[in-house]
Amino acid sequence: MRTAIICTALVSASCVFALASDFVRIQGDQFVFRGQVVKLKGTSYYPRDHMWADMWNSWDWQEMVREVGMIRELGLNCVRILVPYTHGGWGGANPPADRLQKLEQLVNLFGDNGIRSCITLFDWETSFPAAGTAKERDHLSYLSAIVNRLKSNPYVFMWDVKNEPDHPANIGGYDNWDLNPTQRDKIVSWLQRMCNAIRAIDTNHPVSAGIRWWENVNDVISFVDIAVFHSYWPNVTQQIRDIRSYMGSNQKPILCQEFGWPTNPTPCNRDGQLIWNYNESEQLNVYQNHLTAFTSEGIAGCLQWMTFDARAYTSDPNVSFENYFGLWRYDYSLKPAGAYYRDNFRVSLFPSQNEPPGPVTQFRAQPVDSGIRLSWVNPPDSNFAGTMIRVSTTGYPGDPYSGELVCDRPAAPGSADYFMHTAVTPCTTYFYSAFAYNDSRSYSSAAKISATPGEGCLAGIKQLPDNTWVAYSGAVVSAVFKEDGCIYVQTPDRTTGLRVLVSNVDLVPGDIVDFVGYINTRWLSGQRSERQITSSTVTKIGSGAPPEPLYVNGNAVGGAPIGLWVPGVVDGVGPNNIGLLVKISGRVTCRVGNYIWVDDGSRVKDILGREGVMVRCTFDPLVSVGDMVSCVGVVEGSVPSGWVTNRRCVHARSITDITLNH
Repeated sequence: MRTAIICTALVSASCVFALASDFVRIQGDQFVFRGQVVKLKGTSYYPRDHMWADMWNSWDWQEMVREVGMIRELGLNCVRILVPYTHGGWGGANPPADRLQKLEQLVNLFGDNGIRSCITLFDWETSFPAAGTAKERDHLSYLSAIVNRLKSNPYVFMWDVKNEPDHPANIGGYDNWDLNPTQRDKIVSWLQRMCNAIRAIDTNHPVSAGIRWWENVNDVISFVDIAVFHSYWPNVTQQIRDIRSYMGSNQKPILCQEFGWPTNPTPCNRDGQLIWNYNESEQLNVYQNHLTAFTSEGIAGCLQWMTFDARAYTSDPNVSFENYFGLWRYDYSLKPAGAYYRDNFRVSLFPSQNEPPGPVTQFRAQPVDSGIRLSWVNPPDSNFAGTMIRVSTTGYPGDPYSGELVCDRPAAPGSADYFMHTAVTPCTTYFYSAFAYNDSRSYSSAAKISATPGEGCLAGIKQLPDNTWVAYSGAVVSAVFKEDGCIYVQTPDRTTGLRVLVSNVDLVPGDIVDFVGYINTRWLSGQRSERQITSSTVTKIGSGAPPEPLYVNGNAVGGAPIGLWVPGVVDGVGPNNIGLLVKISGRVTCRVGNYIWVDDGSRVKDILGREGVMVRCTFDPLVSVGDMVSCVGVVEGSVPSGWVTNRRCVHARSITDITLNH
């Protein structure tokens, strides 16, 4: 078995040790890898801020590293890299060494992330020279330099001789080159000679040509290894079936190498006509139509056009629609079609010669007097080299280049580590992402945690989105409801309280605790009722006197909602106090079992015509209708069936919370 060793001189590009089994092969009408059928799904890649030839003239490695991570996270396992003939400093017959090095560097970066590359040659070249001419010798010199550089690299999965040789600009403005047979025959002859030249150098990778109009595949199918076509038209199922008919019994893989739709501008002035459906809804329709066809017809793979929008959306109809085919908008937000592409026609990433280590575990963030103490356990993987932590106050950094650097810590595999983040502001929530890496700086997926330093910041935690991991230090236990599997905690200044789901914890009111867990919403009767901490760990760090309740009138119980996440009560006014220990006084207006309603003159409305704040007791309150009472308890969520928000409800802790007033 032949073994190939390919090394670049750049630190950021890995050395690739390839066995024959590491290459993508063809078996019938499918691609196979190590004997197993593998479907391909990918994108045509240009860096967002350096499109077209500028990709090579303004080489931005950090931008590429970030974007490769995004492509990997979307679940794509292949890309197309278009290599100019003369543009972008490629030099025609004699590609400079630095351009060859950059191409190999990018191929290795993708490969190290489980993504194989289709290399498209002769981009922007419009001549198709005859055999034996000086121009053909220039083409063969260019081709030889690139193919020899990458012929043994398993991270390449195929060669594409030319992007859209049948483009209307090459064949006199026609869609189908059969309408210009002289030019067709000239181009087909050139394509066949270039395919044969590649095969003479490289026996590891299949070869094809990126045909634009599917009917033209019939003219090249005899000498290409893969039936490649581009599809911007809705009849894609018929296109695939036509291509199969061209092959007869000698079926080959079918690869849709381009499809997509622009999302801006709307309207678009395209050649003097206004186009009104360049929008995200129509793009999503195109993806739904094409991916359904790809799946039902069982083709070998697809690559969309193209990865990123080249600029922000505009209302100027004269801006080219070519800027807006991206899966991601210019601000790196994913379009609906991008999400659909992620979730459909699923594929597996390729194994890498440079797999990153696993993520860190036991990642914790503990607010302390001097800041936030971060702690974690490094992965045991033998290729682990260190951990880098990034932070943001607007959400978890999604990759190793987002947010701000907190620390970068080389360490031994399996070791425990910690870092004190002191540059923090009280009552600000910090979102941390930890990335383990190897010697080549291939990063693991992120471990995530958030923390809010400073007393009185429980209110900030309550306003975080569901499933946000949080940590808090110094909360006072105000109530323990073992029958409900929860406690309530609040800030020492009695401004904010919160429900915490916890079991098997021996706590009493007045205990001081730290807790970690996920902030989530408690739902009752299908409606949001209150915020709560789930999957929590509660640690007692001290004890003190039980907290004094906050005295409120009946109308103020519950209060108004806060933002998108913190519910209030029906017609709620004033500060939100759901979760806080309070005290109310008034006359008992109704009793049903162990539930009583207490009115202080506010005449709060409840169901069935009842007036007063409902007081929930899990014991006999020993009072009757007409009694004047004072009640202490936690304001908790309570949504009667048919209501869309909370009524006012106080949950008493024990009989000592109910006092008769004489």
